Amino acid sequence: MKLLSIIILASLSFSGSLCFDKFEIVETTSQEWSGGTRNSGYGTHYEINIVPKVNSTVLIFDQAWIGDKYFEISTFQKGKKIRNNLFGKGDTITIRINDAFSPKFHDINKDEQLKEKKLIEKHELPYKYKGKALLSYTYNGKRKYKEIKEFTKLEPLQYP
Repeated sequence: MKLLSIIILASLSFSGSLCFDKFEIVETTSQEWSGGTRNSGYGTHYEINIVPKVNSTVLIFDQAWIGDKYFEISTFQKGKKIRNNLFGKGDTITIRINDAFSPKFHDINKDEQLKEKKLIEKHELPYKYKGKALLSYTYNGKRKYKEIKEFTKLEPLQYP
């Protein structure tokens, strides 16, 4: 009887740990870029490739922080260009984030800058994390977070 109890507890613990990870992050990259003309801007493209273990009816990726910068995000299936947040179990999905600086943006009037600042302030970090980024998602309607420790740096892009 004692052995049976141990086996049941072990199997429940094992199955619980399988249920905890609803996706696997398979690759994370960053690539600095700059425009070819003086006022075209510069920034960094981030890409997060994920293989979900469930479908998009229960798992939704919607927010990310890189450093302390907030980004609204959506996903698309590898090989498709439409960001529609629809995917199935085992698909490879991608999240792309462009952290861009454009000199033209900073030429807008003060009212627009204040409106943008208020929008950013609404999305404070949920907690201080140790990695390079924090991915926010919901699973069955409950908010969860996954830290991304590192991004593999790709060769910088120089646009013409």
